[in-house]
Amino acid sequence: MLGLDESGAESASSFGALKISGGDAASFLHSQLTNEVLALKPGEGNLTARVTRTGTLVRYGSLHRLPEDAAGGAVFFMLLERSGVRALIADLEKFAVVEDVLLEDVSEQFEWLVLQGPAALACGEEVFGSALPVGSGPAEAWRSLSENSVRQFQNGLPKEALLFIRSLAGDSGCIVALPREAEMGAEALARLRASEHGKKMAALEGREFSAVFDVLRIEAGVVKLDVDAEAGQLVLPETGLEQQVVSYSKGCYLGQEVIARIRTYGSVPLVLRGLVFDAKIPDCLEQLPPIGADVLLETGVKIGRIASRAFSPMLETPVAFAYLDRNHRTPGTKLKIRAHDNSLLEAEVRLLPFYRAADTASRVAFLHDRAIRLFASGDDAKAQALLEEALRLDPSFADGYEALGVLLGRTGKFTEAIDIFKRLEEVAPNEPMVHTNLSLFYMKLGDKVTAEEEAAKGTVKQFSRFAGMKKSADAAAQEEAHKRAEAERKRAMFEEVLEIDAEDPIALFGLGNALTVLKDFEGAERVLAKSCAVQSDNSAAYLARGKALEMLNREADAVAVYRAGMNVASKKGDLMPLKEMERRVLLLSKVGA
Repeated sequence: MLGLDESGAESASSFGALKISGGDAASFLHSQLTNEVLALKPGEGNLTARVTRTGTLVRYGSLHRLPEDAAGGAVFFMLLERSGVRALIADLEKFAVVEDVLLEDVSEQFEWLVLQGPAALACGEEVFGSALPVGSGPAEAWRSLSENSVRQFQNGLPKEALLFIRSLAGDSGCIVALPREAEMGAEALARLRASEHGKKMAALEGREFSAVFDVLRIEAGVVKLDVDAEAGQLVLPETGLEQQVVSYSKGCYLGQEVIARIRTYGSVPLVLRGLVFDAKIPDCLEQLPPIGADVLLETGVKIGRIASRAFSPMLETPVAFAYLDRNHRTPGTKLKIRAHDNSLLEAEVRLLPFYRAADTASRVAFLHDRAIRLFASGDDAKAQALLEEALRLDPSFADGYEALGVLLGRTGKFTEAIDIFKRLEEVAPNEPMVHTNLSLFYMKLGDKVTAEEEAAKGTVKQFSRFAGMKKSADAAAQEEAHKRAEAERKRAMFEEVLEIDAEDPIALFGLGNALTVLKDFEGAERVLAKSCAVQSDNSAAYLARGKALEMLNREADAVAVYRAGMNVASKKGDLMPLKEMERRVLLLSKVGA
């Protein structure tokens, strides 16, 4: 990564920490921060933010829970930029009137060591050894620790030394807090650079390190306060941080009502997006307007304002952050932007981040699949948590938005479901079903006017889709005629077989599929029901029967068939029908919500 090879490590003088302790620390933070607090166990953590009553972002960072203190009070560390610690303390103290809460800036008590990159955790583990859970328990490998967890060390370092697993630049990473009084910083850095992994990294110091790290954070879509988002000036949904720092299940917190209202009944005028520029344009970055300046189209129309920019080694082209208006922030939109010398720069709008770790896609797919399995077993809460985690890893994951939105609607959280489907609209702006679901949820809230407006939008997009398909209507008609002719041939053939052997499993399954193509769904369902009875381990037959039941508007029966089929497919390892049936069950769960 830009001269850092497999990992990067350096002292982080700009890093800071707020320590929150006391008997009321957990309940106080739960009411003041945007993400879950009370459910965190010692050793766990999450990204969170502090907003005002009007939803304006004050600060954000990661919150980590430590073991209770000697008096039995909760103890938390919140990691954020050092420049914002005192301002955050002053803001929180306004609300800690009678609570037993102590807020301390402990930034200077530690030397901070930051390791980021694909081999960062392996590098740290080589130098510091395995990590102990805070309090007690068996040692663990760093690479097995979950994001935002906090651990201690087992090889003689002071108990106060802490390991925070936190990615700051897209790849895996950690932050090590070493007690300053022990004077371990220089020694630890020397050990890191002498280690097997450390020898591979460039010795970046001062401004050089800051410049390289800034490129990495921009590629990773990490917002920097007072550069990309001025503290106290932007509502949280504008910054793009909402997906990472907000819990939809914790209930009320300061500013929650405003943020929910923004997402439910409108959208903010500007939202942070990424811009990918044409790499062929010489000195593209130098031609961009300064940070905070207006983004102007070739016509002179203002569409937003520009923020951080860098040349992306991963994309091999210049990139930038920009706050864009409603008409120009759809991913894939092509823009021609005026440079400061009035020349034109071509750019494409992208969802952030520009770069994700190589294993992110597989991790997201795993979380999605696991969530659907949990749903199938009736554990809605865990399913929701996993879907939220998948979307934090990949904010462009359309299937995750759909699944989470439907799940929230099924559990009666209609406002939250609307929020999710509005996000899905940004990811999939031409999908009519987004508005169908929004119409349903607004109707559940009793807002008939908005429900009808959303239904109308869905109809318009559906017609647009049909118009785009009209050009190939003749070819489609020919293909449909061919399919029907082939289905008629197969129906006759399989009926002849079944006259000889009424329980032939291949003929039953084949006839059921043929009848489905011919749109004889009642006949298909009867035949496929017999197919499932005759060959009870054929997961594809359950899937086919469930789809026939859906076409007959028998959703509850379809869910029962899919669940039975999922059990069969799980035992046999039939992954394709299993995933499809899981998806259908989740989608059908909105029925009767």
